[in-house]
Order: sequence, then structure tokens, then C-alpha cells
Amino acid sequence: MKASRHSSTTGRWSALVVIMGKRRGLAGLLVALGLALPASAPAGDVQVTHQATKQITWSLYDAPPFTIVEGENRGRGVFDRIRQLLTARLPDYAVAHVTVPFPRIVSALRIGEEWCFVGGVKTPEREAFAAFSRPVAMFYPLRIFVPAAKRAQFEALGPLSLRSLLTEHRALRTSVLRDRAIAPAVDELFRQHPPGQTYARFVEAYRMLRSDRLDYLVDFSSIAAYNARQVAEPGAFVGLPFAESPEPVFARVMCPATPWGREVVARIDAVLETARPRPDYREIVEAWAAEEDQPRIRAVYDAFLASD
Repeated sequence: MKASRHSSTTGRWSALVVIMGKRRGLAGLLVALGLALPASAPAGDVQVTHQATKQITWSLYDAPPFTIVEGENRGRGVFDRIRQLLTARLPDYAVAHVTVPFPRIVSALRIGEEWCFVGGVKTPEREAFAAFSRPVAMFYPLRIFVPAAKRAQFEALGPLSLRSLLTEHRALRTSVLRDRAIAPAVDELFRQHPPGQTYARFVEAYRMLRSDRLDYLVDFSSIAAYNARQVAEPGAFVGLPFAESPEPVFARVMCPATPWGREVVARIDAVLETARPRPDYREIVEAWAAEEDQPRIRAVYDAFLASD
């Protein structure tokens, strides 16, 4: 009889968790029950990692090498490590994770869901619905990536300009991630002259570049280098500087512009104030950068620390 009663009770709790797992209140329910899902639950499932009195849901978008949700480097991306640091420094928050497409993250913040995202770029449009922390990392440098076999073709167009590619060379195919913010001048050019297609995952775009379904991509060098290793041999793609390439673009934690979101951002900023100047934090920011890009990143690191 004891085994039967235990089985029945476990079944009722399991059913309740499954039902509530589809709702926003899962983390709070599990904390109230003193339960936790295993940390090894599959990416994409909501995961609660520890008990606490408040709740935060970290939204993840698979964007190696910044956020890595699968494979041997899972959890070792730049934003992964920053998220882990923040979680450790905010022990009064119960933490859940959900892996979704990037447009879903943006739409969740628009309606005020209690989600935060490490890696958001601050823009005037996003400030209407999101609160932003101090910079946590940087995207730099920005390049136009082409198959190595097409390098001479693109260099012959020099000095290379994205505006020129989008207006005078429309036959050259490119694509963008939907809802992505790269840099103001670049974003404006893509708004004025939208490519004929978008993509959902970075690795998908680089497969298209490799298979000659795209001619070029505008991207940051660390993202390009990581994805090139996944889909092609070393040296398959070449990054070319272009006229509109910006100064470093700072990534931030992005939460909804609600009282809850602003409170979380204030707590995060307090953590960053002491964490960012430390050598171990600098190592996180520089992780995955190509060796030839590290001098550029180090040259602007003081500006990164001074920015709000």
C-alpha cells in the first residue's frame, strides 16, 4: 500500500508539472513545491535550476559562439558564461531557461513576459519595449563574408560598400536574420533594401553560402569563424572590410521595460560594475575571438568598460 500511495502522489504531481510546464508560472510552481527539473533536461524545455524567492526566465537563441545550445561546446559560449555568472550572483532568483527562435524572444519582451536575454543590441525601436543593462560583451569586427573562390570578384568592386552591393549589385544574393540588430547604419541599409530572404539560424546561412545559394553575408568575424568550422573546411570563407563597418557593437542583457524588468536590470548592472573590470571577465569577452582580431578587441576594451 505504501508503494501504491507514493506512486499515486508522484503521478498527480507529475501531471500537474506537465500541465503547468506550458504556462508562465512553471518556475514559481516548482519552487513552491520544492521541486526542480534536472539541469540536463533537453534544450528547448523549460528548466528550473535552483530554489529562490523570485523568478527569472533566461531566453536562449542558438547563436554560436555566443550562445551554444548543443554539441561538445554546449554552455561554453560567451553569453552562456555571462549568464552563468549572473545566475550565481543573483541567488534570490529562481532560474528557468527556454530555447526559442530569436523573433520569439523579441515578441515575448514586447508583451512584457518575464524573460531576459543576454546579447541584445540596444536600438531606439527596442527601447520602446525593453530595458537594457550595461554592455556585457561586444560584437567586433563586422565583415562581409564571401566564399574564398569569389574573393577576387568582390575585391574588384572595391572600395567595398554594402550600400553599393544592395543597390548596384542586386544580383549578388545575401540574407539576414529576422529581427536582428547589427549596427545602425547597416540595419538602415537592410531596411531600405531588404534582401529577398531571411534565415532562422546562423549555421543555416553558412550552409547556403557554402552551397552557392548565397553570394555573401554580413556578419561578425567570431560568428563566421565558428560556423565555418561547422559546415566547411578552414579557409572556405573570407571576411572583407567594407565602408559601413561600424565601431564595436555592444551586447547587453535585454529584459522587458516593466517594473520587474527594470528591477532585474538594476541588479544585473550592480553585478557588472564589479565583474567587468576583472581579468576573468575579460577572458570571457575575448573567448572565441580569432587571434588576428584580439588586438582590435583589446584596443577598445577600455571604451567598453566606460560605456553605459
